[in-house]
Amino acid sequence: MRFVVEYTKEERVKYISHLDLMRSMQRTIRRAELPIAWSRGYHPHPVMAFASALPVGMTSEGEYMDIHLLEGMDIPELEKRLNRALPKGITVKQAVAVDEKVPSLMSLVERADYRIVPEDPEWDWKPAVDVFWSKPEIWVEKKSKKKVSSINLKEAVRDIRACGEHNRELFLSLPAGSSGNLKPDLVVDALLEGKDRALSFCRTGLYLRKDGKWVTPLALGKQEGGIG
Repeated sequence: MRFVVEYTKEERVKYISHLDLMRSMQRTIRRAELPIAWSRGYHPHPVMAFASALPVGMTSEGEYMDIHLLEGMDIPELEKRLNRALPKGITVKQAVAVDEKVPSLMSLVERADYRIVPEDPEWDWKPAVDVFWSKPEIWVEKKSKKKVSSINLKEAVRDIRACGEHNRELFLSLPAGSSGNLKPDLVVDALLEGKDRALSFCRTGLYLRKDGKWVTPLALGKQEGGIG
């Protein structure tokens, strides 16, 4: 049986890498004594996957992993066992059962939202955001493991706005997933025009398209119809 699990990654664990997170989740599943399915071959491993890797140094209010169990399990019991076994700083919020035929989370997720807050209590994001919207084009270099490409942020960014008290918070909505990915620090660097600022980054959610609407991966749950 397959489950999608939503969890948080809090301040005290924001500097662990994605690889370390994967290992921690594998240990958690063993400690929770879940009947996890294992892959076949010379190097078997638990059948689990993540929607999107979270950059080191960033917290999150909504991350998602996909796990396959050999048998069904009551969802409240699954959530309780995981939370008992998880290290401090990671908390399961909710889990749903999904159809085995649903594509991978990584292939479905298309959007990630972020909240960026500076240490400076007097900082106001609105002037920088106004400059962003006033420009017809903003070209930056996007580096990957294989190449360097130029992208126009005005076309790539889904949404950007100042929010919170005195416009101290920055909201970013960016493309994510296997079809495209844009890191928030690339946008923030363009906004600040090279000026150095101490900032706190939090990913507030991951989303996919279902019936023409943006929904979280929890909407894949069988009780909501899933996606075939």
